[in-house]
Amino acid sequence: MSSSLSRQSRFAILALSVSLLSQHYCFAQSQSVVGAQTLEVKTVNTSQNLLAEIAQNNQLMLNLEEMCDGIGPRLTGSPQLRQAQQWAMEKLKSYGAVNVHEEAYELGRAWTRGVARVRLLNANGIQLDVQQQAWSDSSPRKISAEVLLMNVKTLDEFKAIAPRLRGKIVLAKSTPKPTPEQEKNFKQYSDELNEAIRAADFAAIFFVSGREGSLQDMFGGPNTRYKKNAAIITKEHANLLQRLVARGITPKLEFEFGGRLSKDVVKAYNVVADFPGTELSDETVVLGAHQDSWDLGTGATDNGVGTVVTMEVLRAMHALKLKPKRTLRVVLFSGEEQGLLGSKAYLKAHAAEQPKIQAMLTQDAGGGRITGFLDMKVDEWFAALNEAKEQFKELSHLDITYAAGGGSDHQAFFEQGIPAFAPIQDPLDYRSHTWHSQVDTVDHVSKDNLIQNAQVMAAMTWAILNGKKLPHVAPQVLR
Repeated sequence: MSSSLSRQSRFAILALSVSLLSQHYCFAQSQSVVGAQTLEVKTVNTSQNLLAEIAQNNQLMLNLEEMCDGIGPRLTGSPQLRQAQQWAMEKLKSYGAVNVHEEAYELGRAWTRGVARVRLLNANGIQLDVQQQAWSDSSPRKISAEVLLMNVKTLDEFKAIAPRLRGKIVLAKSTPKPTPEQEKNFKQYSDELNEAIRAADFAAIFFVSGREGSLQDMFGGPNTRYKKNAAIITKEHANLLQRLVARGITPKLEFEFGGRLSKDVVKAYNVVADFPGTELSDETVVLGAHQDSWDLGTGATDNGVGTVVTMEVLRAMHALKLKPKRTLRVVLFSGEEQGLLGSKAYLKAHAAEQPKIQAMLTQDAGGGRITGFLDMKVDEWFAALNEAKEQFKELSHLDITYAAGGGSDHQAFFEQGIPAFAPIQDPLDYRSHTWHSQVDTVDHVSKDNLIQNAQVMAAMTWAILNGKKLPHVAPQVLR
């Protein structure tokens, strides 16, 4: 899931929605769509056959383990992502997909992680847990410097302390944010801040991880604002440095970072595969997930889950020889973590086809059970989602929530006015532990939840593939 500003607003909405939903809604156990043992197929029809096929014959955990344990982390622009994309295309072909191909877009310079060593030279002299921020370039040698705390909220405050930052390791408790007036001319503000950062010329800047329990965090991309020796330090080790400062001791650190940008600009790719429709085959429902991940863990919950669920939906429909009215288009995006780069590139490349997109669905909120969907505050979409869920009695307890949230690839579609939906999921330990951290591994994925995710996404996708035409709305920016 992307670490853009809009993502933060999305999770605030999701957290509130999930909290309310968890108090009032649950899947009735008698109607559970968790697995083969709890699904009772009483009649022979498409909906129950689809759910049963996923329960009984899914390849979800196998695929998740092959991709995450076998191939590993999939940073956009990395050889591992390219390997995973080739793997996914072969799988999709074997599942009966047609028109399986890659679509390229310009990424910029790729980034490769290297060593990250940081040692406290005074006080207790321990090694500190610091990881280089992605797309930050490195100095070619070890550097020693004093630590200075920075707690600023505005550009003017940053400029006021900038002369003191030169040659220091800046521990950033907070960084400048634009005022409402500066938001109106954000480019001018951004240019001015970038120039102030260059002029400050600090040796390094350490951001503090948002996780407890010595868990790391990760963010960054080709357009990152902090270009050199930027890193993330665990909360506990940041607290150590702050306690030293409070006692009048100036921490001095030695650091070495080996992350490097590629010499040349490179291309990134999206994977595209179709399951053809019939009488409305020129219309598409895009079922997407981002296959890229951060590289501290293996990207199981963000977003291996969404990737394998998306592939499983196509597999199950082909296995049952279903014939939808509209074409199902599976897209495995890249560059989501760097600001929805892949989904924006897809929309640009397929601009002429946008009016023919019936809807876009994506899953990108961890491995918890799906409890509902956001309707993006469009009345016609609220009604359509409720109508779609009623076609599958097993989904009757899903809640369609009147709320809008972004932060993943559906946002790029929604901002073009295209019906775009993401499920609400039980949070489990996604936000607190696995998201963007070193413990984003298969250990945190439940097979039963994974099956339920695939069944819900398949059911909703099938209903929209065959349902009435969904209206597009005026393009808007989602904050």
